[in-house]
Amino acid sequence: MGEIGTIAQEREFCRVFLQTMDAARAGAACGADGFSLLRRKTVRERLRRLRTGMEGMVTREDVLRRLCALAFGQANDAVRLAMGAAAEEEVGSLDLSLLAEFKRGANGGVEVRLADRVKALEVLYNILSRESENGANAVDFLRALEETGEAD
Repeated sequence: MGEIGTIAQEREFCRVFLQTMDAARAGAACGADGFSLLRRKTVRERLRRLRTGMEGMVTREDVLRRLCALAFGQANDAVRLAMGAAAEEEVGSLDLSLLAEFKRGANGGVEVRLADRVKALEVLYNILSRESENGANAVDFLRALEETGEAD
């Protein structure tokens, strides 16, 4: 990967890094070595400013959507990765959000651990139950999620 040279590339790195918290993936998105970028003072400063500006930006709905995605998401891409069906160049485009752990043994065996759906459902249920007790309507919230396509 080449050395990054423009402010636009640093901006793209920071954007992807804050979404994924993955320096290698963020670096690949802008065509540079992400770990080298993290050592740059200008990048660290930009990340600090962006994080400061993001305080309070994660809302209750964001957390609930993420829990719904973990509880109801599909593991198709994780299975494709485990079966070796995904080409190396397309791995970055796979939705591996349900993947908790991936190990490839010396003998070629693959071990895959997915996010705990039962735990995600339990946490989601507890949040929504408390809200219902406090007057919030969990059914309306879940219906709204379905209408926006977030709870597929």
